Amino acid sequence: MSQATLLPLPPVESRKHISTAIPAWFPPFLREAVNGLTQNGGKINFAFSRGEQQVMRRRRPIPVSQWAEKYRMVEMSAIPGRWHNLFTPYLVGIMDTMAHPGVETAIVCKSPQTGGSEAGHNFVGYCIDRSPGPVMYVYPDELTARENAKDRIIPMIQASPRLREYMTGYGDDASSLRINLMHMPIYLGWSGSVSRLGNKPIRVLILDELDKYKDPKNEATSEALAEMRVTTWRRRGRSHVMKVSTPTTPEGAIWRAFTEEAQGRLDYWVRCPHCGMYQLMQFERITWPGKDTDAEPDAEAVLAQRLATYPCEHCGTVWDDNDRDRAVRGGEWRERDSGLDLPSYLASARPTKVGFHIPAWISFFVSLSDVARQALKYTQTGNTDELKKLQNQYKALPWVVEHAARSEDAILTLCDDRPRGKVPGFVDGKPRVSMLLSSVDTQQSHFRYVIRAFGFGDQEESWLVQSGVAETLSAIDEIMWGTRYLDVDGREYMVRACMMDAMGGRTAEIYRYAVRHRGRVYPWQGVQSMTQPYTPTPQEYYPGQKGEKLRIPGGINLWRCDTTFFKDDLSGKLSINPNDPGAFHLHSNEKRELEEYAREMCAEAYDDQKHAWVNQHQRANHYWDCEVMCKALAYILNVRNTRPPVAEKKRKTVDAVRGGAQGISGMIGNYRS
Repeated sequence: MSQATLLPLPPVESRKHISTAIPAWFPPFLREAVNGLTQNGGKINFAFSRGEQQVMRRRRPIPVSQWAEKYRMVEMSAIPGRWHNLFTPYLVGIMDTMAHPGVETAIVCKSPQTGGSEAGHNFVGYCIDRSPGPVMYVYPDELTARENAKDRIIPMIQASPRLREYMTGYGDDASSLRINLMHMPIYLGWSGSVSRLGNKPIRVLILDELDKYKDPKNEATSEALAEMRVTTWRRRGRSHVMKVSTPTTPEGAIWRAFTEEAQGRLDYWVRCPHCGMYQLMQFERITWPGKDTDAEPDAEAVLAQRLATYPCEHCGTVWDDNDRDRAVRGGEWRERDSGLDLPSYLASARPTKVGFHIPAWISFFVSLSDVARQALKYTQTGNTDELKKLQNQYKALPWVVEHAARSEDAILTLCDDRPRGKVPGFVDGKPRVSMLLSSVDTQQSHFRYVIRAFGFGDQEESWLVQSGVAETLSAIDEIMWGTRYLDVDGREYMVRACMMDAMGGRTAEIYRYAVRHRGRVYPWQGVQSMTQPYTPTPQEYYPGQKGEKLRIPGGINLWRCDTTFFKDDLSGKLSINPNDPGAFHLHSNEKRELEEYAREMCAEAYDDQKHAWVNQHQRANHYWDCEVMCKALAYILNVRNTRPPVAEKKRKTVDAVRGGAQGISGMIGNYRS
C-alpha cells in the first residue's frame, strides 16, 4: 500500500499563512485536521485505493507475445496450462505485428492445428489488460460462436488471474453472445446475421474461419459488414482486424485477402540446427523410404513408424520431427518480395495490412509423417478429395482444378528416327553437336539420368541421346565416363560434364563423387527464386550428424540454380516445332522407351498465383528435373557461344586437296602406260 507523509507544519505564528494556502477543494474535516496540527510534528497518512492505483499506474510496455507467456492460461489444448511460445514460435511475429503501430490488419492463411486462432485469443487478452476497447469475434454460424464463447473465450478470462480481475462477477455478464467486463464489452457474431454484425463500434475484430462464412441476402458480404464496425476506431488509428482461415479456392476470402489485400506476404524461414542456415521448407523435399518408386510403404505405416524426414537444403543433414521443431524455434518471418525479416520490413515499408502463410509442416502438432501419409493416400488411391485435402489443409494453398499445359502426346511428337544411345550425325559435312552433357536426379535407392547432345550457337538445339535408371554410382560411372557414344557415321563422343542433384538426402555421398570427378561433376541445388540464374557456393566440409565436421580436400562448389528461370526456358523449348531451329529433340520411341519420360515431363505446370512451377498432383517428375539440370549446365558452360571448330574445316580442305592430287597423278600414270 502506498503511503505519503506531510512534513511538520511551521510554528503557530505562521499558521495563518499556511491555512490560506490550503486548497479550497479540501473537505471540511480534512481542512480542520490540517489546521489542528501541532508544532511537534503531526502527520497525515493516506493510501491510494486499488482502483486509484490501477488508474495512476504507468506500466512498462510489453509485446503481445511476452504478455501471453506471462498471463495467458490455456484450457482446451493438448498442452494445458501456461502459454509457451516455445511450441508455436511462428505465432510470436504475428501477435507482435498485430500491436505494431500503423498495422491495421493481420491476415493469416494457415493449415489447421497451427495455432492461428489462439494468436487471436492472446491478442484479445492483451487488449483486455493493456489496451481496452470493444471486441467482436465473428464465426461462420451461431452454434460455433456460442461454443467458442463457452469453451474458449470465457474460460480464457476466468483461468488467467490477471484477466479474471476485470470480470464483474454478475452471471449475466458472461453470456455466450456478450461478455461484459468492467471496462469493455466482447461481442459474439456470426456470418449471415446482419443484426449481429451491425450497429456496434468495434476496436478489435477477429474474423475466424473466414472462408466458411455465408453472406446475407441483399446485403454486402459478412466480411465487409463486420469490417465496417471498426470505421470510427480506424479513423483514430487504433483499430485492429485479424483474418484467420484455412484456404479453400483462389476465389476464397482468405486467399484473396492474402494475395490482393495484404501489402506484404511473409513466409516462415526455419534455421537448420546443424549448419545454422535459414531455408524455406518445401513440401517436395519431405521424403520417406521408397518415395516415387513401386516400393512405397503403406500410408498408415509411414505415420505409425514416423518414417518421413526432411533433408536440409544446405548441409544435407536429414531431419526428424525433433530436428524440424528445433529448426522452427530458430526461425524468422521474411517478406517474399524484399527478403527482409519481419522487423526490418515493418520499419521500412510501414504496411497497414500484412499477410502470413503457415503450412502444416512447421507446426509442432503436425508430424512430417502426417504430411507424408496424406500425400501417399492420394497417390495410392487416386482420389482427388485426398489431393484437395493435401492442398488446403497441409499446404495451406487453394484448390485449383489444373488444366495441363502439356500432354504426353505432344512430348512424343518431338521424337526423331535415331535409336536410343545414338548421337545426331553431320549434315552436309558439317558437325551439329558441340558437346554431350548429362544430369542425375538423386533418390534414396537409385538415380535417374539424362544424356543430351547440345548443338552449336545461340539456338541451343539439343537431342536426347539416352535416359534411364542407375542403381549405384559405379553404374553412373560406366554410363557417364566409361561409354563412348557414336553417331550414325561411327564418330565417337564422350560426356563432357554432369550436373548431379546433391540435395536428395545423400549429400555427402554426392560431394565425394564430385571430388573424385573434379571438373566433370557439378553438385546441384535448386532454388525457387534467385536474383541471378546461378551462383557457385564454396563448400569446405562434408555434412555431418550432430555438428560433426569433416573437411573436403580442396573444397568444392555447390551450384545453386534458379529453378524457375531454367524451367521457364525448358518450357519454351518444348513448344518449338521439331522442324524449326532450336528445337528440343528426343530419340525414337520404337520400343515405347519414352512413355515414362513423357509422363514425367508433364508433371509440373506454372502457377500464376505463386509465380512458380508446381507439381499440383504430386506425380513423379524426375526426368523433368534432369532436363532442367541439363539446361542449367549448358548455361553454366556457355554452350550458346560455342562454334564449329576451325581446325576441323581446315583438315577437311587439306584432305580434299590431297584427294584431288592423287586423282591427277593416277590419270598421268594411266596415260603413260
